[in-house]
Amino acid sequence: MKMLSYQLKRIGLTGLLIGVLLISGCADVFRDRQGGEEPVGGQPPAYGADAQEEATAPGTEYAADAAGQEETVGEGSGWQETEPGSETDGGYYYGMLTDDGQRVMYAQMLNSMRQMGQDEELICQDEDLLYRIFCAVLADHPELFYVTGYTYARVTQGGEVMHMRFSASYSMSQAEVARCKSGIDEYVETCLSYLPAGQDDYAKIRYLYEYVICNTEYDLQAPENQNICSVFLYGRSVCQGYAKAFQYLCKRAGIDATLVTGRIKESGYGHAWNLVRSNGAYYYVDATWGDASYTMDGGAASSGLPDVNYEYLCVTTEQIERTHEIDMSVAQMPYCTATDDNYYVRGHAFFSSFDEGALDTFFANRVGKYVTFRCETADVYSSYYEYLIGQEHIFDYMDSDAGVSYSDNEETLTFGFWLPESL
Repeated sequence: MKMLSYQLKRIGLTGLLIGVLLISGCADVFRDRQGGEEPVGGQPPAYGADAQEEATAPGTEYAADAAGQEETVGEGSGWQETEPGSETDGGYYYGMLTDDGQRVMYAQMLNSMRQMGQDEELICQDEDLLYRIFCAVLADHPELFYVTGYTYARVTQGGEVMHMRFSASYSMSQAEVARCKSGIDEYVETCLSYLPAGQDDYAKIRYLYEYVICNTEYDLQAPENQNICSVFLYGRSVCQGYAKAFQYLCKRAGIDATLVTGRIKESGYGHAWNLVRSNGAYYYVDATWGDASYTMDGGAASSGLPDVNYEYLCVTTEQIERTHEIDMSVAQMPYCTATDDNYYVRGHAFFSSFDEGALDTFFANRVGKYVTFRCETADVYSSYYEYLIGQEHIFDYMDSDAGVSYSDNEETLTFGFWLPESL
């Protein structure tokens, strides 16, 4: 994603480059186990010795094509209605498991990791399935921030694998985990104390999206940046930390949310974001790409650009796939088509045609120094670009001694205009 901003003054158009995309630090989550990279937090970097021979772990693809579906998630049923604190907590990935044996193994792993246990006997003969279930548990449960991987041993009899023994790897002692949980609880209590009461799912999702962004800085060097501690304890993180923290807050607020992993198409780097269910419909949310500290290189604050970018708040599969590639190797993600709770649709900032009268009304109702809107098609986007920027009609709606700054994004068909605080 390019996030360049420019400054427009009455003397003409000046391309003032404020920043460039920072992307190199995104975690390659759910990485191929055959790769030689340093393992990232929350992923299984180690494989234990077999009881009879060295364990091998060839990569396996579980991808499923979601093209042409409408809000479907395949054979599984997505989120399950279970009580908080139960064996599964209704995780999305758990709901996508269709085999009772897999669900039992999931519950065994989860219970073991919650108690920081070791040497759990699992009725499993397939190391690829073991890996997939492990990833499903971590994707459903961001509170397992202290889990960094696992080891296993195959128990064989007469050359036949009978079962496996599973041991999770932990980055902290029980006392350290307890201290972290105390700090996390304090953050979450403060955040949720301002959660909009009596409002719908979208209002809560937007609040949590803004809260995480406004209280987190994108920082490649942030400690614990692959888990929720980076956001809740240090206020600095990378994409996986943002996504897991947002997921955790949504769960605590009663909103269905899960982790989504994949890659950024332009660069090929690994990335993490979220799937949410708002008012009964599925949407994608990317809090990392909503943070100006991620998309702009040091110039966002001085330019007057707000901290929050809403281009990836409750978007469809078609919209997210313009820039993101979804990994479905662990579970199939839904093909999201709903738009009712998209930020621009909810805020009456969505234009399906070029309409000067509608534009007049839109700007007349703006609040503050910043305004943003989205177009339905590339043709509509081009018309507004020519009218507002090419012909400089933006000055009919807003102006200052320092001119007007703006950003435009051809991938999301969005515009943002704001009054700069300084040059």
